[in-house]
Amino acid sequence: MSNLYKTDFYQWTRQQVDLLKRSQFRALDLDNLIEEVDDLGQEKINTLETHLTRILVLLLKWQTRAFKEDLRTLSRWYRSWFMVLDYSLEKERGIVKRLLVKNPSLYDLLDESLLECYPIACRDAARELEILEEEFPDTNPWTLEQIMTDGFPSGPE
Repeated sequence: MSNLYKTDFYQWTRQQVDLLKRSQFRALDLDNLIEEVDDLGQEKINTLETHLTRILVLLLKWQTRAFKEDLRTLSRWYRSWFMVLDYSLEKERGIVKRLLVKNPSLYDLLDESLLECYPIACRDAARELEILEEEFPDTNPWTLEQIMTDGFPSGPE
């Protein structure tokens, strides 16, 4: 059975499901099944951290641009950039919120995930903005509530 796991993963999954449905637990490929179930859980954490990182990147970009420009004199293009950024934040927040509703135990990992995501977000935002990472605060300047609140931060008026 382990060989099928390596040669035809989809067929292996179908076989494992069939064995589970027929309560043939002794025939299960337990080592690989345990690994796959564990990977499914890790995938949820990875998804959470990917989208939290993206939110932080967007906030860092907003902060950098907003404080380097006079918001009252922004060009039309620049105002539209803020609108796209707001839309992207709303989209990423929606993904995280849905993930948390479907997997409430992930709430317990939010603080730790934010700690891990912030340096990655600084690196990614610096690359996107073509600036040095040192231009960002050493630690995450936003609370979880701010990070997850639609409309935060507000763009140019």
